[in-house]
Amino acid sequence: MKTLVINDLHLGVQRSGGTTRTSADELREWGHQLHARLLNIAVEVGCSDIVVNGDLSDVYDLPLAQALEIYAVVDKFLTRCPTIKVYWALGNHDLSKDSSRLGTVAFIGAILRAKHSNFALLDHPQFVSRDGYVIPHVPNQDLFDLELSRVPDETQWLYLHCNYDNTFATQADHSLNLSREQAKELKARGIKMVLGHEHQGREALGGHVIIVGNQFPTSVADCLPHGDAQKDGKKRALIIDHSAGTHEYVTTWDPDSEDGWYAEVDWRELKDVVEEGRGFIRVVGDASAAESSEAIKAIAAFRQRSKSFVITNAVKVEQVEGMEDIAESIEDIRTVNVIELLMEMLDPQQRAKVEELMEGEQE
Repeated sequence: MKTLVINDLHLGVQRSGGTTRTSADELREWGHQLHARLLNIAVEVGCSDIVVNGDLSDVYDLPLAQALEIYAVVDKFLTRCPTIKVYWALGNHDLSKDSSRLGTVAFIGAILRAKHSNFALLDHPQFVSRDGYVIPHVPNQDLFDLELSRVPDETQWLYLHCNYDNTFATQADHSLNLSREQAKELKARGIKMVLGHEHQGREALGGHVIIVGNQFPTSVADCLPHGDAQKDGKKRALIIDHSAGTHEYVTTWDPDSEDGWYAEVDWRELKDVVEEGRGFIRVVGDASAAESSEAIKAIAAFRQRSKSFVITNAVKVEQVEGMEDIAESIEDIRTVNVIELLMEMLDPQQRAKVEELMEGEQE
């Protein structure tokens, strides 16, 4: 018996910074295409189950058009593959702060559950296989700690949607943390922990903590390595072999792929860039105060002709210490996403910490 684990697809993603209206639409459509491809991995490697370990959606209240796209992909797969069971575990992005509001994922899940016997929506802790136990997202750290203390003895694979060993996460609701001490206790019981929520994959505690990372980027930040995580830039899905008690990965996105590549380009070289496909581009380099206007124009012109999904501005301007981003035009100042602007001032490790804090505040 094998299980395919995917997480943090953030379907229906809304990106304002670094995109045009057209490229933002194309980024969302690309996500739906990759969603379908990911499900098909289960067929290719002979999995009997698929666990979506949280954050299928980017926001809890997706527009109807995005909701219908998700439903169509999963409905088609469930009909075509009746022997494969799909489990949706709810993540923090799938839920509203207000428990009286039904999220899009929960709504679509209720429809799919009524139509397909090989589909399950996981909104409370439960087993997904003989030895796989899921704790979907819960409202706060105290409840999460309580659920961790209740993990059944039969559990061999524990699915969680949380940070690992991150004390910042415990300071805000909707951003949960599995501490190193909790993980060691679970490891002592022979349990392997499979985590969604963090976007950069890595392992800890000798492979007993498996942070899968998301399977494809939806932002330039997703493409960047963070400390010891995702050093080669690749994204992967997880395959669990329950009979052998082992796991392996399958690559789902490569920064050098033609389908959605990633590159850093100096702003002075933008005029020479020839794109062969869609991608994610971080514009870098230094500019003097006198060159700042030229840099702005070069980036704006490139964005208009570019095929890429997201193009972020990380140009360092003289006499603006530490500020890596500059507004693209005077008109754009009114619509600049200040948070995204500030995020790109940080190094990858700092950015990862702030992203985790922001998720707790915003969700």
